[in-house]
Amino acid sequence: MQPDKVFGNPGLDQAEAVEDGTALIGNMMPAGVKGPVTPQQRQAIAHRIGQDWNRISSSIAELFATGVPSNDPRTQQVVGEHCRWIGNFWTPDRASYLRLAEMYVNQPKFRRRIERRKPKGMADYLREAMITYAWANLR
Repeated sequence: MQPDKVFGNPGLDQAEAVEDGTALIGNMMPAGVKGPVTPQQRQAIAHRIGQDWNRISSSIAELFATGVPSNDPRTQQVVGEHCRWIGNFWTPDRASYLRLAEMYVNQPKFRRRIERRKPKGMADYLREAMITYAWANLR
């Protein structure tokens, strides 16, 4: 099955990811960005973060849709990328990453964002994968 048949129109999904990246940044600058930035630089940063989220979430959705367990090494590798992606906003430790995992499922806004044009149930799958990752890799 073609990814665009399972997960929706990739062009729309990418645009939404860019919008999400912009929303996530707000007035906060990702780690490593120093000094004042122009609106164009801010937009470029948001675009990069949105593209990264699109790639990561599409990989997670594909793993979920094809029945790969949340604790499978392939899933854990992608969740590791997610954890590093979160590093754009703060440095996750075990406790904060576990709280984020629960928030993805328990906060309707986050569940909708994660499952928009992705398989229903992906938020639960991502939570389970994040829990496994946090206990194995974070302190």
